[in-house]
Amino acid sequence: MRTPFDTALRTRRRAIDHLRIAIHAEATRLHEIDRQNAALERELAEEYQACAQSWAISSEAFIRRRMAQQAQLVEQRLSVSDEIDRLRREAVDAYGSQHVLESAAEAFRTDRRRCISRAEQRDADDLCAARIAALPSVKADPAIPRLPAR
Repeated sequence: MRTPFDTALRTRRRAIDHLRIAIHAEATRLHEIDRQNAALERELAEEYQACAQSWAISSEAFIRRRMAQQAQLVEQRLSVSDEIDRLRREAVDAYGSQHVLESAAEAFRTDRRRCISRAEQRDADDLCAARIAALPSVKADPAIPRLPAR
């Protein structure tokens, strides 16, 4: 049964789907940043180990560049985490409003069914009353019971 809330409910469901997709994309981006950070840490560890083995190699510029990249990745991770948190809060609000709309739609359907049921009962009562009124009425004198003589 269609309700006045159907359009708003469809719109809310689409918004939730878009939020779900956006959260997934940001989570994927977060995972990629973590993977890049882990690779950078491995690369730094290897460079530290190579520098420790040879005093002739100067890797200060390389290490500074990698540390700057790592700081940039940490900054990106924080911004992506904040975006995910914002999207999740928005999704919670959207789910809440969807639940309210679904409850309102269900209440509308229940009320509509109750009105239809009352109308059907009213029609049935009217038909029953019409049948009773249509019965032929016989006006006969009431029989007086007679007791046998003793």
